Amino acid sequence: MSILLYCRRFCPINSGDSVSISQFLTHKLIRCLLSRTLCSVSERKTDVAKEKRPWLKSFTVSYLVNSCGLSLESAKSKSRFVKLSSSERPDSVLTLLKNNGFTNEQIIRVVKSFPTILIVNPETVLLPKLMFFRSIGLSSSDTAKLISNCPTTLSLSLANRLIPCYDSLKSILGEQENVLKCLRRGYWIFTLDTAKYLATRLSLCRDLGVRDQSIKTLVQNGPLVFFCSERKFNEVLNRVRDFGFDPKKMYFIHAMLVFFHVSEFTVEHKFGLYQQFGWSKDDCVAAFMRFPNCVKISDGKITGTMDYLVNNVGLPPGAIAMQPFVLGLSLEKRIKPRNMVISELLAKGLVTKEDLNYFQILKIKDCVFADKFVLKFQQVSALQSCP
Repeated sequence: MSILLYCRRFCPINSGDSVSISQFLTHKLIRCLLSRTLCSVSERKTDVAKEKRPWLKSFTVSYLVNSCGLSLESAKSKSRFVKLSSSERPDSVLTLLKNNGFTNEQIIRVVKSFPTILIVNPETVLLPKLMFFRSIGLSSSDTAKLISNCPTTLSLSLANRLIPCYDSLKSILGEQENVLKCLRRGYWIFTLDTAKYLATRLSLCRDLGVRDQSIKTLVQNGPLVFFCSERKFNEVLNRVRDFGFDPKKMYFIHAMLVFFHVSEFTVEHKFGLYQQFGWSKDDCVAAFMRFPNCVKISDGKITGTMDYLVNNVGLPPGAIAMQPFVLGLSLEKRIKPRNMVISELLAKGLVTKEDLNYFQILKIKDCVFADKFVLKFQQVSALQSCP
């Protein structure tokens, strides 16, 4: 299509107009040139703005690397979330963290997970929260560990989240030390609406017959289990109940702690290992009811311990199922050394098998074992050797 036809089609001139086609085209050319000039000026301004941004980004990246300890790659990535124009505010934040027991490694973790902490007011926002953690009994190292494991804790409201969370935990756990044990095991708890979790979970457990003392143990020792998703919590609860555990007994809670981490497939696999050494399915269930952790033990430890107790010591497999705690003892540090001492005493005729309860021998503390089976017979041997 020619320029003339284009103009007539898309830019028609009224018949009454005295403007010629050439004048019209000249006018359009001038407008086009002006438009290009304006675009050029606009682009130049944009380029100037872009030149400023790299400077700002360059300072942020440099600060994250040199002052915070991040790698260059990590600093470039985190610079998208925080822009620093000076070092005054971030320097104050880092000083506050260091003065409150944070190590360099912990500061790196905090900045990587929560880079905007560098522009938060340290005196009015961060310090009151750090003082709160100290006021509830957490040491500076505990506080640093809690925050470095979950840096967004510092972004939470002190009045609306941190204090209510602590109060709700204390309402069920009672003593402050119990709350601290829970927090040390569940550093992320402050990020949850604990009051809501406690209300629903307490009601559910009590309806099943779980005693308050057992619930308290679960909250304190297994916050990961108690504060997990509703679907997971109900799944674990149903598995324990279906297995036959009595909700009124503490083993119900122990089983919940195990089932949270162990699948049904793993339980059956572990039972299969025990059955290789003479256990029946009933033995497996009986052992699990007494010592739920028996299905969390590694395959190697199961086979090593069972082989030694059955084939070296000579214990009946069924007897081990009735005293499954021995499966949790160290084979090299507890079972073998004590068996060697007992074997030597038997060989010398200083004790008889009828006098011994092997499981009790493995259960007692080191000092008690030493007194009853080492020091006592050393004195006897010394007297016998005297002329």
